[in-house]
Amino acid sequence: MLASLLIAAALAQDALKLEAVRHAQVGLGAPSLTFVPGVAGRLDARLRCGSRAFSWAGTIRPGQPRTLTLSGLGQGSHTCQGSVTLEADDGTTGELPLSLDVWMHPPLKLSVDKQALDLAGHTLALTGSRPIGRVEIEVLGEGGHRIGSGAVAGLAPESPVQVQWQQSPGEALKIQITAWDAHDLPGRLELSPWSYTIPHEDVVFESGQAEVLPSELPKLEQAWSELETVRARYGDVIEVRLFVAGYTDTVGDAASNRGLSTRRARAIAAWFRERGFDGPIHYQGFGESVLAVPTADGTDEAANRRALYLLAAEEPGVGPELPRADWQQL
Repeated sequence: MLASLLIAAALAQDALKLEAVRHAQVGLGAPSLTFVPGVAGRLDARLRCGSRAFSWAGTIRPGQPRTLTLSGLGQGSHTCQGSVTLEADDGTTGELPLSLDVWMHPPLKLSVDKQALDLAGHTLALTGSRPIGRVEIEVLGEGGHRIGSGAVAGLAPESPVQVQWQQSPGEALKIQITAWDAHDLPGRLELSPWSYTIPHEDVVFESGQAEVLPSELPKLEQAWSELETVRARYGDVIEVRLFVAGYTDTVGDAASNRGLSTRRARAIAAWFRERGFDGPIHYQGFGESVLAVPTADGTDEAANRRALYLLAAEEPGVGPELPRADWQQL
């Protein structure tokens, strides 16, 4: 809003201009009134928004703005009323009533449908907690270098918004998204879609047991070497987290197998912790619910007694290999 205050006929039309920021966002400033004087003198502004009173009084000089910030307003809309009085140095005075509505919006929350995230096609579907007007994307690769970017403006109010970016060759480690609503209030979201499955030879446990035998430690040491190589390559850009998933064959009942696979996954996770992995470690057992080799119930199949070691920056999504999201943190 931009208005001119005519103090008296003796003053120019631009004796005082008023600029209002009517929309603000929780955590990012507040609505405000800025007075831009065209004359020297004294200004007295008083405003009440509901139960809160605001005021600013002091000397003014031409071209030196004075701002009345409406701090502390709660979330939602507020009707504000008051007045502003100007006493010019030449003795001319004038008063103008003030009346305006202002809004404190909640933070603009952004979300991306990870199932629809197309890293190869460089597209994503973005949803906002209120209509999005424009979007900017920056993609970081190895070493934190920028390898891609994209921007789109003039968006329709419907969600989700389809956004595409351009990217040079390289693996996307972080996707940083900034979006603005119709009032140019921002929201931010960071995605880390990177993950890496560590190739390894599966640890063999004694029947019904979850203790890692000394004879199996070389297998874990080999996996550790691969983990360290990967973390050294990517760990300066993202927080590398380890996820250990355990599986069994179909010998025994399903509930017992799930418990056994959980204990074995935890034992492997604990070994990595003791070996020196200081990042977050999560584990989960899936029992016989995901078979590498389909078999009948009660079948002793070594290929189904396995584990998955996954390095990722975010919790992996639910899928055929990981059908549940019941991760436990070590």
